[in-house]
Amino acid sequence: MPSRHSSSPARKVLPAPADAPPSAKEDVGRVADPGRMLQTELLGDLMLPHAASAAALADLARHAATYAARARGDGTRRVYRSAWRGYESWCRALGRTPLSGDPELVAMYATHRAGQKVAVSTLRVDLAAIRTAHLLAGIALDLRDPRLAMVVEGITRSRGTRPAKQAAPAVPDVLRLLLCACAPSGGALGARDRAMLLLGFSAALRRSELVALRLGDVETVPGRGIRLLVRRSKTDQQGRGQEVAIWANPSEPGVCPLATLDAWLSHRQAARDLDGAAPESLRRDRPLFCAVTKAGRPTGAALSDKAVARLVKATAARAGLDAERYSGHSLRAGLATAAGQAGAGLADLMRQTRHKSTEVALGYLRPADLWRNNVTETLFGRRKDGSV
Repeated sequence: MPSRHSSSPARKVLPAPADAPPSAKEDVGRVADPGRMLQTELLGDLMLPHAASAAALADLARHAATYAARARGDGTRRVYRSAWRGYESWCRALGRTPLSGDPELVAMYATHRAGQKVAVSTLRVDLAAIRTAHLLAGIALDLRDPRLAMVVEGITRSRGTRPAKQAAPAVPDVLRLLLCACAPSGGALGARDRAMLLLGFSAALRRSELVALRLGDVETVPGRGIRLLVRRSKTDQQGRGQEVAIWANPSEPGVCPLATLDAWLSHRQAARDLDGAAPESLRRDRPLFCAVTKAGRPTGAALSDKAVARLVKATAARAGLDAERYSGHSLRAGLATAAGQAGAGLADLMRQTRHKSTEVALGYLRPADLWRNNVTETLFGRRKDGSV
């Protein structure tokens, strides 16, 4: 790196390590106007303090590359950036420097956020984003500092850690209502929406995973159903890929993942991006689910993960359900909840949902386990003849 007296341009791209993954090379910081602005892919532009030293800037590449290698997906980037902007605006309104490295200032912000009645999980995201911004800027911030840690602990004890609101699960009975509320059968839009709902449910897919599927990621297995490849997920940031099996349901074609997928593919294959001149390798890498025009023609354009949430809410409203209770997560939660109620074991559930945390997966099994083999059943519950 040139000395502070170098005549090199002010804007410089900081190099990523030679063995860094592609995401890391894209996410390193860039210093624009040294001592003032740090441009990052993760959090946007970070204004550095006036007193930022040349030594701090000299270490910037190392800090940026280290964190970039740990960077999460697009969803995390959006959440972190929003959280940082909220903290930054609050600091500016008080005339304070966001990148101050002052735990007491962060403790004041945590108190401010508690006053806004945010969930503890949201507060933790705020703190993670603030720490990340300091890390990228090469400024020390200790979240374990007693002044900050005691405030956060007090907020946690006062508010509790249970989520304030969870999406209602789209269990099979609800799923059938959503399927019936899709656009009329025979059209591309209805075919796409039904296939999205059933694959999202059956493979317990997250919103981002559902819209990221490619045509080459689904394979029909005769006599069984569908083998689906999830290339990358929240719990598989390195993109090792995870396969999921989905059984067909021939006895109920309207609720059969394979039948609805085939119906959609008959429309999808007619889209412009899949013309006969396109090589097979290119066709396989095109989005499985794509936008559909008002005239009912697939465009080949990829969908955003928000399209999944809109689909679930819209069909829930048309089905006469409370749309506010449902979200894109309802499909994944519906499969996990239904499997727990059906007596699925923890290992089998986690294989389908691809959960890495047993604590999270157990959350879907516990409601059913409360009643299964409960000791009060023999005391007050049903008798052997089924009477009460």
